[in-house]
Amino acid sequence: MRLGATDDYIHGYSRREQQRLIAQAQVLAPNVLAGLDLGTSRHLLELGCGVGAELAQIRNRWAGIELTGIDRSQGHLEAAREHLQAEIESGQARLVRGDAAALPFAPGTFDTAITIWMLEHVAEPQRVLAEALRVLAKDGCLICIEVDNASFAFEPDVPAITDWWARFNGYQRDTGGDPFVGRRLHGMARDLGCRDVRTETLPIIASDREPGRRATLLDYLEDLLLSGAERLLTAGLAATGDIARLHSAFAEVRGDPDIGFRYFAVRLSCRPPLT
Repeated sequence: MRLGATDDYIHGYSRREQQRLIAQAQVLAPNVLAGLDLGTSRHLLELGCGVGAELAQIRNRWAGIELTGIDRSQGHLEAAREHLQAEIESGQARLVRGDAAALPFAPGTFDTAITIWMLEHVAEPQRVLAEALRVLAKDGCLICIEVDNASFAFEPDVPAITDWWARFNGYQRDTGGDPFVGRRLHGMARDLGCRDVRTETLPIIASDREPGRRATLLDYLEDLLLSGAERLLTAGLAATGDIARLHSAFAEVRGDPDIGFRYFAVRLSCRPPLT
C-alpha cells in the first residue's frame, strides 16, 4: 500500500507540533550535539530546518556562526522566524523556503551543512546529500544526525508501545520515507565519493540510574509517538483505543523503574569529494 503522495509528513504541521519540535531539540541536544566542534565554522546550512529549533541549539553553543536554514513548509518557517527573531534581525540567521534536493545556493557557499532528523522523511536521501555536498566548500563538512528506528527498544518489552512504533514506521515507509536511514548513511557517503567518512552511534538511554533524565525522555517519547496519531488514524492504521493503550503503557513504564529504554541514533560526518 502506498499512501498519499505529498504532505504526508507523519508529525503534521500544527502549532502543537511546532512547539514539540522546539522541546525535542532541547531534550536531545546533549545527545545529538555531543562531541561536535563547530567552533571553526563560519557559514552553516541546515537542510530541513523546520521551526529553527536545531539552529537555536547550535547558536547557543557556537555563537559566531552565520546560520542559514531551508525548509519547504511555509508554516514551519514562520514559526522559525519567531523562534530566531533576534538572530534574523541582527543578520546572524536567514531562512529560505525551498527544496533540499534542489538548493538555491551556489557551489562553495557554506563550510558546514547539517541535517538533523530530516532524511527519514525524504524519498531520495542520497540526492539531498549530493546537493549538500555541492554547496559546501572543498574542505567543508557535512554532518547528518539521523534515525535508525530498529534500535528503539524498551527492556523488558512493552507490547503496546512496540506495536504502535511498528505502525509509525510502517506509515513512514508507505509514504516514501525511511525510518532506518541512519544505517545507510555511511554507504551513501561512500557512493558519492566523500572523503573522511565517519559514522558513530549516539546513545539515548533512559534508566533508573538517572531518574530525572528518565522522566524527561519518557515524556518526550510519548509526545513523539502521539505526534503521529492523526496520520495513523486517518490512514486506518490505528484506532482511538490504541491511543488509550499507548497512554496506559507509558503510565506503566513511569511507575516501574526497572523498565529501561534505549535508542541509538547515527551521526555521519564527511567532506566533499575532490573533483
